Amino acid sequence: MTDAHQTEIAGWFGGRLPDEWTGAGAPDVIVDREEITVVLALAAPAGAGDPAAAAQAVAGRIGGFREDTRERRMKIADEAEHRFGRKVAWGVRVGDDTTMFTHLAVPAMTRLRQPERQVLDTLVAAGVARSRADA
Repeated sequence: MTDAHQTEIAGWFGGRLPDEWTGAGAPDVIVDREEITVVLALAAPAGAGDPAAAAQAVAGRIGGFREDTRERRMKIADEAEHRFGRKVAWGVRVGDDTTMFTHLAVPAMTRLRQPERQVLDTLVAAGVARSRADA
């Protein structure tokens, strides 16, 4: 992934997202080989002085935004997936708290030592998993 390609994708989202979604700040657009993650900034709800009430107000703001924007987010994600060949994950940030709505779980290669490989091979031999990657 080149910086130019990441800048291109971030620029597309900057132009494609509705203005009311970017009023509290520019979105964070993070790109890797499989996924584009878009984290939108939401304004914190006003008037909740008690920490417990403030936490509930933030949860309400996030839940409301998620439900109210679902259809439009899905449409934008479909356009981006077609254009860039990657799935799109969505999240929001209110202050220092970030909540992800969707994200991919992508298998990754790792270096395993022999005892760890033996555990995987045992799972495959027992029929619990189809392959080491599945285990």
